[in-house]
This record gives sequence, C-alpha cells and structure tokens, in this order.
Amino acid sequence: MNGLATRKAYGFEPEASAPLQDVMPTGRAMVNGYRQEVIDGFEPERPRYNPLNADRPQSSPLVDLKDPIQVHLLTETALSDSREWVILSQEEVDDLKKQCQSLAQRIEQTRANLAIQSKYRDAAISMAKLYSPGKRRSILSNRNSGGAGDAGREAEAERLACERRCEELASELFMLEKRMMEPQRRLFQHTAGILQLTHKGSSRNKAAGQTAANGQLINGIPGSPESMYTSSNGRDSLEIVPGGNGLFDDRSLYLPVDQLDQSAARSKANTIEIPQKSPVRKETRELREESDRLRDTNMRLQLECDQLRAAHDSISLELAALQRESSERLESVADAERQLEDSNNRLREIIIRFNPAKNGAYEAPPVGGGSEPGDELATQIKYLADGVATAQQEQELAAASVAKQADLGAALIQYEKRTAAVNDLVQRILTPFEGTSLPPIPSVTGVGSGMGLNAQLSWLEDAFPVIEPEVTRAIEASSASATDRQAVQQVDAILMGLWDIIRSGFAELQRKQEERKASRAQMGLSTDDEDDEDDLLGDGSPIRADEPYSQQAFSTTVQWLYTQTTKLREQKSVLQRQIKQQRELNSKSDAERDRELQDKASELDSVAAALQNKTVELQQARKVAEETQDKLAHALLDLSEAQQNYANKDNEASAAVKSAEKQLAERTAQLSALQSRSSELQAALTTSEASIADLTARLKQASDAQEAATANAEQAAKDVQTKDQELERLNAMVVELKTEATIAKAELDGAYGSRAQRAADVAALAKSSEQSELQIQFDNMKKELASTLKEYEDLTKDTIAAEREKLDLESQLDDAQAAKTALETEMRATCTKLEAEIAALKEELDAEKLKVAPTSGGGTTRAGASMLSEQFRATMKEERKKFQEEMRNEQMQRRKLEEEIRALKRAAGPGKSPLSPR
Repeated sequence: MNGLATRKAYGFEPEASAPLQDVMPTGRAMVNGYRQEVIDGFEPERPRYNPLNADRPQSSPLVDLKDPIQVHLLTETALSDSREWVILSQEEVDDLKKQCQSLAQRIEQTRANLAIQSKYRDAAISMAKLYSPGKRRSILSNRNSGGAGDAGREAEAERLACERRCEELASELFMLEKRMMEPQRRLFQHTAGILQLTHKGSSRNKAAGQTAANGQLINGIPGSPESMYTSSNGRDSLEIVPGGNGLFDDRSLYLPVDQLDQSAARSKANTIEIPQKSPVRKETRELREESDRLRDTNMRLQLECDQLRAAHDSISLELAALQRESSERLESVADAERQLEDSNNRLREIIIRFNPAKNGAYEAPPVGGGSEPGDELATQIKYLADGVATAQQEQELAAASVAKQADLGAALIQYEKRTAAVNDLVQRILTPFEGTSLPPIPSVTGVGSGMGLNAQLSWLEDAFPVIEPEVTRAIEASSASATDRQAVQQVDAILMGLWDIIRSGFAELQRKQEERKASRAQMGLSTDDEDDEDDLLGDGSPIRADEPYSQQAFSTTVQWLYTQTTKLREQKSVLQRQIKQQRELNSKSDAERDRELQDKASELDSVAAALQNKTVELQQARKVAEETQDKLAHALLDLSEAQQNYANKDNEASAAVKSAEKQLAERTAQLSALQSRSSELQAALTTSEASIADLTARLKQASDAQEAATANAEQAAKDVQTKDQELERLNAMVVELKTEATIAKAELDGAYGSRAQRAADVAALAKSSEQSELQIQFDNMKKELASTLKEYEDLTKDTIAAEREKLDLESQLDDAQAAKTALETEMRATCTKLEAEIAALKEELDAEKLKVAPTSGGGTTRAGASMLSEQFRATMKEERKKFQEEMRNEQMQRRKLEEEIRALKRAAGPGKSPLSPR
C-alpha cells in the first residue's frame, strides 16, 4: 500500500542514490496494454469472495477473519506501517477528493472514447485487409484495379488515423491514471494514519497491561494472541454482558446513558477466563488452506473454460459472418453481371441510333449462361469497353459536325451585325435632311440562317437612291458654312479686344484708388468717406483681373457699367441739391452761419474731395462707357448676323433636348419599375419580419418551457441528492451496526460459550426490531428513490424534447435570416444599379447642357431651350433628392432590422440548456 513511500518502522533507511527517470512507454505499447480492458469494457475488477468470512465476504480467500491470531498480526502490521504516514487537514482532504473525482470523470470519459475508437480501429483494419494485395482475392480482383488501389489507400490512411487516435487516447488515459495514483495514495495514507492514531484500548486493559508481567501494550494491542481475550474493544460500541447464559443483553439498548455506563462498569469488573486452546487448530487451518487452494484452482479452471467457450463462440460467429459475406458477394457478382448485360444492350441501341446505316449490324452483347456467378463478367466488361470506345468515336464525329455548323452560323451572324451597323450609320446621316423617307432597319435576328443578312442588304440597296441627292446638297452647303464660320470668328475677335480694354481700364482705376487711400491715410484723414467710391470697384463689381473672356461675362460687365453710370448721375444731382441748400443757408444770421460753417466746413471739404474724385472717376467711366457702347453697338450688329447662323444650331439643340427628354422618360419608366421592385422587396422584407417575430415568440415559449423543465430537473436532482444523502446515512448506520455486530461476534468467538449459543445470539441480533425497522425504512427509501429516478428520467425526456423543438425553431430562424440576407443583397444590388444608371444619366444630361448653353444675345428659340434645360435640371434635382431620401429610409430600416436580429441573438444566446448539443 505504501510502496512509493519511505518506511522507517524497522530502522531501515534507503541509501541516497540518483533518482530514477520515468520511462514513458510508447503509444502502441499503451494500446496493447489496454486491449484486454477495452475488450472487457473497462469493467471493474470483481471483488474477492470468501464464504468463510460471512460478515466480510469481499476478503481474500487466504485469510480467516475468525482467527484472532491472523487478525492480530494484520492489525499490528497495519498500525506499524501507518505510523509515519502524513495526516492531512479537512481542507486538504476535500481538495484531494475533488481532484480524485475530477480525474475519475475524465478517466471514465477517456475510457469510453478509447473503447469507441478501438472499435473504429478494428473496423478500419478489417477494411484495410479487404483491399490489401495478395489476400482475399476473388473473381473481381482484376476489375477496376485503379479504383481498388485508391480505396485501399483510403482504407490504409483511415487505419493509420484510427491507430493514431487510439494511441493518443491510451497515452492520455495512462497519464490520467498516473495522476490519479498520487491523491489516492495520500488519502489512503491519511485514512490509515487517522485510524492508527485513534486506535486505543480500554482503560482497564491499559492498567492491566502496565502491571502485567508480559510487558506493555503497543498501540492498544496486546502483546500476544492470548492477551487479546483480556483486552476490550477500544471503541466501546458494543459491550457483552456475561450473564449466567453468556448471551447479549438486549435491554442495554433501551437503558439511559448513566445506567448504561454503570452496566458497562459492572461488566468490566468481571474478568473473562481464557478458554483452552484447540488441539486441532493447526490441522484445521491446513485443511482450510488446502480447501481454499482447491477452490481457487477450480475457479481458475472454470474461468479458462469460460474463456475457451467464448473464443469458440466468437470463432463460430466470425465463420458464419464470413459465409454470409461470401454468399452476399456472390449475389452482388451475379447482380453486377446482369446489370452489365442490360447496360451493354442499352449501349448497343445508343450506338445504332448514332448512325443506323453504318452501325445497323453492330454485334450483340454476350448472353450470360455460365454455371457459376461471374463466369461471363470479364466478357461483359470487355464488350462494355469496346462499346464505350465506339460511342466515343461517334460522339466526336457528331461534335465536329455541330462545331462546323456553329462556326458557319457565327460567321453569318457577324456579317449580319456589321451590315446592320452600316445601315444604322446611313440612317443617322440621312435623318437631319428633310424629304428623306426610308423604311425602318430590320432588326438583327441573331440566328445564323442567312435570312437576316439578306434583309439588311436589301435595305441598303433601297437606301442608295436617297443618299446620292443628299450628298450633292451637302457639298453645296459646305461652302456657305465656311463663310459663316469666318464671320463668327471675326465677331469673337472684336469682343475679346473690347474685353481686354475694359479689364485694363478697371485695373488702372483700382490702382489709382489704392494710391488715393494710401495718401489719405498718410494725411490722417478717415477713409470712411470713400464708401461710395468703393462701390465702383468693390465686391459688387463683376470684373476680375484674372477672369477669361466669355459672352456671358462680357454681357454682364456691360450691364453693370450701365448701372454704375446711372447711379453716378443720380449722385451728381444729389450733390447739386446739397450745394443749392448750402447757398440758401448762407442768407441766415452770421452767428448761425458761422456755427453751421464751422460744422459743415469739414463735411464740405470731405464732400468736395469725394465729389472731385467721383467727378474724375465719372468722367473716366463715362469715357470708357462711351467707348464700350460704341464697340458694343458694332458687336451687336455682328451678333445679329451671327444669330442667323446660330439658328440652325438651335434647331439641332432642340432636337437634342427632345432626345434627352425621351431618354429621361425611358429612365423615369425604368426608375418606376425599379421602385415597384423595391416596394415588392419591402413587402417581402415585411413578411420576413413577421415570420421572424413569430419564430421569436415561439423561441421564447420554448425557452420558457426549457427553463421550467430545467428548474424541475434541478429540483428533482436536489431531491435525488437528498435521498442519496439519507440513503448514505442509513447505509453508514447499517455498516456501523454490522461492524459492531462483527466486533461483538469476534469477542464472543474468543470468549467461552458453545457455537450454537453464538449462532443463536447472531440470529437474535439479526432479528432485532431496530434492524427490521431499518430494513423497512431502507426499502421505502429505495422505492422512493426509484420513483424519483423515474420522474427525473421523464423530466429529462421532456427537457430533451423541448431542446429539440428549440433547435427546430432556431433552424427556422436561421432560414428566415438567410432569406432576409438574400433580400437585402438583392435590394443592395438593385440600388447600386440604380445609382449607376442615375450617374450615367446625369453625365449625359451635363453633356447635353454644355451643348445647348445659352448665349447673351439669343432669340426666342435660345430662351426656350434655356428654359427647358432649367426645368430639366430642376426635375432631375428633385428626382435625385427623392431617390436619396428613399435610399436613406431603406438603409435606416435595414439597420433597424439588423439591430433587432442582434437583440434576438443575444436574447437566445445565454438561454441554451446544458443538454443542448450546441
């Protein structure tokens, strides 16, 4: 029991030596070591049974617990061995027990896995043997050797993987069992140490032992076998009252504690006489040992006979399985032969159908007529291979013919498309000319039959008579358009010159104004009086030094100059009125005039200076305006001539606007269709939300049912645990009673009295009322425990059913989420497509807007085109804003749905039962 500990009881000290290193066995050795245990299903070792020891039958057949000498020697050895063992605290004992319990659970789980993997390994080994070369050859060995080789390699790989898993599990089990030994050893040593510490004799025997001639007691045990009859039980659990008949006094069970102590004192006062030694004890012990050896030999022979019988049964079963497998293989061979014959007949029909003229007399497949299954199998396989080769050749010929036809059809389609493109180009060229009427171009058929190409060529031949006069007319008009272009270029050159003059004049005015501001600042005068001057070149001026020439900018600048001229004239009239008022004020009294002169002197000076500056600027501006008006008059004359040239371009722009409006209508229709599709997707999404809500409600109900079932299961487990504790307590009471009865019986065996009296005492003790009540209570508890276990099983079944229903609901929820994801993906793709189309439409509209940009002097046609362009931009802006708003709403709804799904997942996550497979 303490083979790993150091023993010092007899003064033996181990010599100091280098610690031995543990030799770890290989994985294969561990698997072989656990082979027999795996076969036995890891059943625990059967407890030894000794019928001689009726009170403790799970003892060795070589020990007689009725022999006081053997009991004394065993007790002395146990007490001596456990003297140096470590005694632990209650916390350490609890920790070691928890560790042992955890390791025991892991060991049981690993054993179960090892047993399952061993079965897999045996099956893999059997499969590998079936495919191994040189073994179990049959008439099918030559068929499909490549497939058999692949299957053999797969079987070998599976076998190696199973063996590797078995080795890993065996190594893990070995390490767990090795780790289990240490806490078990410490617990056993602690238990033995506690029992050695608390094993004491009675006070009477201690006193007697101190005065005895044969020496003192050792650990409460007498020094000789004979002295055991003079020592009492140290536990004082049961006392034998030696009355006149030597029987056990049942009345002591009902006495109070004080009277029980008095009775025990009286019983201890009486001395027990030592019985005579039995003269036949040695012969009886030898006969008993011989009987035990014969019994062991008989049991061993019986065990070997059972093993041989089991081996014979397993061999018989294996032989029957092999015979059954052989018959099944023969049947499968016959079925394969019939299927091959049918396949060959169908293959012959297919070959004849490919080319009836050539393959009409194709050879028929052989008919199976062999005596044994598989005789015609090789012939059928050869015929099948030849037929497959012939069918492949016919298929290649047919594929080549189809490819040639496809190439010819593709060439015809390509020619038809090219001719249609030429016809489209001709029609676009002739469309602007009036008086040209052509039939519509035939549509491209896309079929390589040649009919579409003939239609395109016919249309082109009909268009040739219309093309010739239009070409002549275009050549005549080209010379006139060249003259118009020269006039437009001259007008543009004149306007650009005027623009440069205006820009340089304004730059000079700005420079002079800056110099004047600097001089007034040096003189200490305020610059607030020049606000009117700043209006000429301030932020309201449309002229910039770096602004390039454009007709719109030129027109805006001329209009602004006219406005400034009018404003300066008004300021001049205001100043004249102020001067007149000032002259009228001069006729007042001298005092008031002096005061007013003093007040107005400064204002007059500033106004005069400003007026002078404004007059100079006004003269310069008037001069510039007059020059500009002259140039503008010439420019307007030139523009009036250019407007006639631009009229044709306005017509073209109107046609382009109409085309753009048509495209806009088409895109609007597409947008409406897409909006309807989006509404359909929204309806489907609403349906999915409803189904998700339904599934969520059902999932919540299932979770509530599962929680209730779990609570019931926990309550049942608590009840079972309570019943187990009560049962353990009753078992402990029964064990204690049996122990006390055994001690009493041992004491009676050592005392005087006949064997019949002792048997009567034991029978009376067994039939006592207390033991009967305990047995009845034990039976009742057993029945209650059985009913509780049955209820717990029913509750577990209900919990598993609820868990399965929950799993079904979760799978339905996953399907709904997948459908929702698909709808969102489709909606996202549709939105992306819409955005791309809108961007393309916007680019086209911008291009059209640049083509039809309005000029400053355009007529009514130009104004109409500008108004249409503005309306079109406003409409597109509203449509774009509406679409962006719809997209924003859809994104908000999608985010809301995603948040709800996350909340559902979080709510369903921690509510899973521990019995769930997930």
